[in-house]
Amino acid sequence: SKVINYYHTSLIVLRHVANAKDVNAVLGYMEQTGKVPEVSPIAPPEVSARDTAELMDPGDYFNIQVRQNLKQSYRGLFSARAQFYDNFNKFLSYKQAGKLLDENYRLSVEMSEYKQVIFDILSPLTEQAEKELLADEPLKDQIMAMRKMSGTVQSIMNLYSRKHVLEGARIDVKMAELKKELEAAKKLPAVTGYDEEQKNYYSFLSSVESFMKDMQKARDKGAYSDADYNAMSEAYEYGLSVI
Repeated sequence: SKVINYYHTSLIVLRHVANAKDVNAVLGYMEQTGKVPEVSPIAPPEVSARDTAELMDPGDYFNIQVRQNLKQSYRGLFSARAQFYDNFNKFLSYKQAGKLLDENYRLSVEMSEYKQVIFDILSPLTEQAEKELLADEPLKDQIMAMRKMSGTVQSIMNLYSRKHVLEGARIDVKMAELKKELEAAKKLPAVTGYDEEQKNYYSFLSSVESFMKDMQKARDKGAYSDADYNAMSEAYEYGLSVI
């Protein structure tokens, strides 16, 4: 349960501190040429000291190597984020993008990579923890299948959100993973006596199918689009825990 709590705290903090919409809005402002609307300097979104302390010092419910990797990833993420917003505020003072924009492109990808590393470390460990907690749950297989697909969708959206570089090959690999997970999920036998839950499960599978179609269309355009990203994150945010 401590592993799962750490995972959920991570999701909340990552959604708040390294939100792709916020990062891309900053980059979009810096990309403008000519007369641009005035904005005030902004500080990075605050994170609660308690959450930061927990994430930066995971407990012994993880092994030493995992703890070290999580600490390094969070330290790197928070440092890249602080530098990103510092560069933006320098840009507001001088209104000269040049090196600052290039640097913020690099930092935006760095933040996204740190998020991906954190997902990749935590996902299998959380899955293992949930299997143990759900041992006597009749719908265990369905719940685990939904969690796995949510994690894959999260990774795909994280890769797609990189405004100035389309991670086409990596998105394709993750889309192939999601397709396999969906096919396996469809084959799970229905559990009798849980009609409402089964209905919600099939609705979830339909959401995944819709997501895959929309992402493929966005991917086929060959470039990132704010409109496509926003439409997909709004459509799937609730059901698929996209961050």
